[in-house]
Amino acid sequence: MPIKEIKDKKKRTIALFYPKSISAKGSIRFLTPQSFPLQVGLIEHRHGKKVLPHIHRNLFYDVNTTQEFIYVEKGRNILITLFDIKWTEIKKIKMAAGDSILFVGGGHSLDIPPNCRLFEIKQGPYPGDAKAKIFKK
Repeated sequence: MPIKEIKDKKKRTIALFYPKSISAKGSIRFLTPQSFPLQVGLIEHRHGKKVLPHIHRNLFYDVNTTQEFIYVEKGRNILITLFDIKWTEIKKIKMAAGDSILFVGGGHSLDIPPNCRLFEIKQGPYPGDAKAKIFKK
């Protein structure tokens, strides 16, 4: 199954869904456009690879949105509901171990059954829910 880009009615990207089956074709494959504030890459090296020692420069990034990445390490039947910015439901996606999703715009909810383990990654520093989130009423 290929990467699935989910868009709202105005063709704005809401999320990118990465099924477990995607491949980097034996190399490094970045799964997000260079313009995204959160870069997601997939690395596969069947015969190994040495990454040269390096340090990342201190750079200023002008970011006015939060993108959130979820990776399912363990579990299944995790239900993701995606919304546009007016809370209109766009799509529901079921996720299982090995799947991941990048929330790019709009809103989302997660229904996580028992015995699941997920990693959540987003930009920081995090100002807390009161400043960072708008909850559906």
